[in-house]
Amino acid sequence: MSTVRIKAVLMAGWMCLSFFALTTQLQAKPSLTALAPNIADTGSAYYQFQIRYFSSADQQRRYKVWLGLPRTVQSQAKPAPALFMLDGNSAMSYLSEELLQKLSIHQAPVLVAIGYDTNRPFDTAARALDYTPADATGKISADPHQPERLSGGSAQFREVLLQQIQPWVASQVQLDPQRQALWGHSYGGLFVLDSLLHAQYFSHYFAASPSLSWADARMMNKLQSKAAAAVQTSTLWVMEGDLAAQHQGRASPNFNPNTVQDNRQVIASFEQRGVQSKLLLYPNRSHGQMFSASLLDVLNYSLF
Repeated sequence: MSTVRIKAVLMAGWMCLSFFALTTQLQAKPSLTALAPNIADTGSAYYQFQIRYFSSADQQRRYKVWLGLPRTVQSQAKPAPALFMLDGNSAMSYLSEELLQKLSIHQAPVLVAIGYDTNRPFDTAARALDYTPADATGKISADPHQPERLSGGSAQFREVLLQQIQPWVASQVQLDPQRQALWGHSYGGLFVLDSLLHAQYFSHYFAASPSLSWADARMMNKLQSKAAAAVQTSTLWVMEGDLAAQHQGRASPNFNPNTVQDNRQVIASFEQRGVQSKLLLYPNRSHGQMFSASLLDVLNYSLF
């Protein structure tokens, strides 16, 4: 075999392996490996953390909530901004001392990580129920694509968030009502959009790679069928990676080849409702990679 041909074969093989690795990365389920101690466990010179537990209305799920208060919060002249983060177990794993030091330089935000009573980054069954909107019946039901899971409990979880968790946070520190943000990824992104559609508590909403194709595009249909309410003063950021639409290998049940176009429709729908809406695209980022990319950008660039 000639040298040229050998190089061609090696190059073709390398390209196939690269494509396989990329598509595997795109489709891979999130890691459920037990998490290492986070910044709340090891301690920070810039934030002090406390933990409180809450329960779902049916007492079937226990929420672990980390509250991070800047050590300078008592000396701040103004009420503090706050970021409420879903999938709190995983979100906490991305908070480093270096990041907290950077946040403390300016008006440091209060950090609220809403997770589950587990040492793993995600409780997949619990989040599938808590973060997804109900169907037309308004009742909790089996997930259309994964019937072993329940779905459609976002309204009940939102009650816990707004009637229990947020009041507890507000009892610990004075919050700025004009700078309270909600961030969520994937199913969490669906919850962010659903919350913006039904309530106006938060000032800023960050939906990272929302699973818009889930349950036959239930969220998209909900946006189209629900009449536009009065003009809102909220701000919405939809944050999406561009890899999902470019590589259509073997996909999960929620794979959506029209990701970017659907996100544009979401933006247009909320703009009609008076919401200041932005679509931020991340080159060469997959659905899973958008978790940390979006969260760290919200914090590093003080987007709220």
